[in-house]
Parts: sequence; C-alpha cells; structure tokens
Amino acid sequence: MAELKSLDEWRPVIAMIAVDLAFAIVNILLKEVLDEGMNHLVLITYRLSISTVFLAPIGYFWERNNRPKLTLRVLCYLFFSSIVGSSLTQYFFLVGIKYTSATYSCAFINMVPVITFMMALPFGLETLNLKSNSGRAKMLGTVVCIGGAFLLILYKGTPLINYSHSQAATGIHGAGYQAKPS
Repeated sequence: MAELKSLDEWRPVIAMIAVDLAFAIVNILLKEVLDEGMNHLVLITYRLSISTVFLAPIGYFWERNNRPKLTLRVLCYLFFSSIVGSSLTQYFFLVGIKYTSATYSCAFINMVPVITFMMALPFGLETLNLKSNSGRAKMLGTVVCIGGAFLLILYKGTPLINYSHSQAATGIHGAGYQAKPS
C-alpha cells in the first residue's frame, strides 16, 4: 500500500518529465525542418490544421451541453485569440528557433506563464499577495524564470551588432572595405 501511495505522489513529476521530453523532441524536429528550408507560415498552417482536425471533435462532443451560444461577439473573441494566441505566437517561436537552437526554444518556452501572469496582474485577473505563501511563490517563480532568460541571453545570446576587431581597425568604410558584388 505504501509503494502505491509513493507512486501516486510521483505521477505528476513523471508526467512533467514526459511532457518536457516531448517538447524537446518536437523542438529538435522543428529546428531540422526549418533548416531544410520549410516556410514558417506553411508549417504553422499544417500544425493548426492537424490540431483542429483532432481537437475539434473532442471539444464538440465533450462541451456540447454547456458551451455558450456562438454569437458574433464570441466569434470575434475566438478570431483574435487564435491570431494572437496561436498563429502569431507560433510564428515568433519559429522565427526564434531559426536563429537560435532547440535548447534556447525549450528554455524560453517557460517564459509563456510569466508573460501571462504579468499580463493578468494589471487586468485584475490575478492577484499578488506577498504576505501569503502562494503570493511569494508566484513572485519567486516569476523572478527565477526572468532571471534564467536573462542568463541565457547574456551568457550566449546572438549579438545585436556584428562588430569585429577588423572593422574597428580599418573603419567600416576604410581602406580594408570591399563591397560584395551583387
């Protein structure tokens, strides 16, 4: 009985590790596909179409008794949510993975809850009570995630300006400058 209880306690940890492993594999495969030259928008269209085919029937049958009426306002909410929440997010993710590595994408995907939390604070959807343990945990988690992102950026990020010592010695348009033929 004690072994069964111990296994139940470890199930969330095992599930979290399995999900992270799946994300890592997907990110590595995405990096390979993008390196082969696949268009970002085509890849996003495939991903969203396949997920719609699999998830729409589940959502339809699971929520058919308690879903709201499909009004124009709800359709507008769904449209803007899909543009910002799915399409644009995936596009920026794929652009980022093209210029970095799958390791960076795995690390920076953990910033999504932080950004969501920081957006929910001003709108009053989330509260931050620093006197309670949950409030301190939220704040600590936010600081740790942002600190980790800054550490990755500052440790081994892509330079914003490609400035080498040879350009400094001759000047950008100095004697050593040769224009590349078109």
